Amino acid sequence: MFAVIGKKIVSKLNATAAFTAANNNNRVFPVIVPQGDNPFPCTTYEITNVSNFLSKGSSLNSCDVTIRLACFADTYNQTYNQAKAAVEALDLYEVEYTEDSVDYIAKFRFIDLDDDYFKTSEKFYKNINFNCLIIKK
Repeated sequence: MFAVIGKKIVSKLNATAAFTAANNNNRVFPVIVPQGDNPFPCTTYEITNVSNFLSKGSSLNSCDVTIRLACFADTYNQTYNQAKAAVEALDLYEVEYTEDSVDYIAKFRFIDLDDDYFKTSEKFYKNINFNCLIIKK
């Protein structure tokens, strides 16, 4: 249920011109920023707060998850532009997908956003949270 949803998030963000312009073209990673050549600006995503998912091996018909995006950049304006474009791309976004021969619909809704500064690498970042309701078709 969750392996494909990350790919759908990345596809939607990378198909949004304002996001790729602010993000430096397709720099979206699961959970952590990879080490190496300056990867900034970039965005990470993670799935958290999964509820109503499994009950003794049988999946329920729906579950709520929180999708957390973190937009990182050298400047505050870069994080602002990434975050704004991500919210515009994903708020009220609905996508159908299939995983393990089961069809699902995922419905995204913007929850909140906060600013922060990563002192050790001297980067600005914004955390963006979305609710995602995943329903079996």
